[in-house]
Amino acid sequence: MLKLYLDNCCYNRPFDDLTNQKNYIESQAIIVILDLYKKDKLDIYKSKILDYEINQMKSITKKSKILDVYSSIQSNYIDTTNEIIDRAEELKKYNIKEKDALHIAYAEYGNLDYFITVDKILINATSKVKDLKIKVTNPIEFIMEVM
Repeated sequence: MLKLYLDNCCYNRPFDDLTNQKNYIESQAIIVILDLYKKDKLDIYKSKILDYEINQMKSITKKSKILDVYSSIQSNYIDTTNEIIDRAEELKKYNIKEKDALHIAYAEYGNLDYFITVDKILINATSKVKDLKIKVTNPIEFIMEVM
């Protein structure tokens, strides 16, 4: 079974401005991913940094919707370790923001297959990491690859 890590922007995308065609298509891909999870076709993992980012959201309405989705995922939880913190520090050297570096470090530490994000800048930055231990991709590309 494939093991995935969705970053915070993936949980947000279905609640973003869907009149934007790119947002709409990405949101549909994320909905397919969540549906595959519900059908036990793949596993989705969570982490402390995801918990933190969702809880820091300013919009109460959007936060509530995202928490409904996030809490419905009864999947594996990756605990924080010094190895994760150290790896995040290494990843920051590639101009990867701190929270993004933590997301990737959690996913690598969990030996997951895919890190899914809609953040093009992050995808481009991770393409420069020579020792990356996970495939980083957009939800649309993920769906096209695995379906």
